[in-house]
Amino acid sequence: MKYTVDLAGRSVVVDVEGDTVTVAGRRVQAMLDGPRMAVRRLVIDGRAMQVVVAAGEHPGSWLVSAEGRRFEARVLDERALAIRSVARGGVAHRSDALRAPMPGLIVRVLVSAGESVAAGRGVVVMEAMKMENELKAAADGVVGKVLVAAGDKVEKGAVLVEFA
Repeated sequence: MKYTVDLAGRSVVVDVEGDTVTVAGRRVQAMLDGPRMAVRRLVIDGRAMQVVVAAGEHPGSWLVSAEGRRFEARVLDERALAIRSVARGGVAHRSDALRAPMPGLIVRVLVSAGESVAAGRGVVVMEAMKMENELKAAADGVVGKVLVAAGDKVEKGAVLVEFA
């Protein structure tokens, strides 16, 4: 599973496959003892340290203390990263359609057929992983067809709205 870790203004990709851990493209030997406990023992490339981990204010955020330093880390798996990118500004696989970036439930449709929309305007609100995400128009256009309604369950890639 790939994770993106934002730490001290730096973003690092961490890939965990069984016992193999790759950090920013470099394979490391890492082990974390004490699951579900605040105080843990972390071993990286044979060097052990004690870390204290507590949940942060936001989902995916962690307060970490290690070696006399305290910092906040934001950890997002691939799915959470996709949700975050959707929330930041529209997903469309082609300019004439808005598609679902992941499976979910349609909460609200914010446009109707024939309506003009500007790039960045909310088109559909979709719930995925217990979070509401506003999907936005990628470009200026006119709504041709709305193919979903509130309450519809959709799969990843489903066309939600077609633009004329």
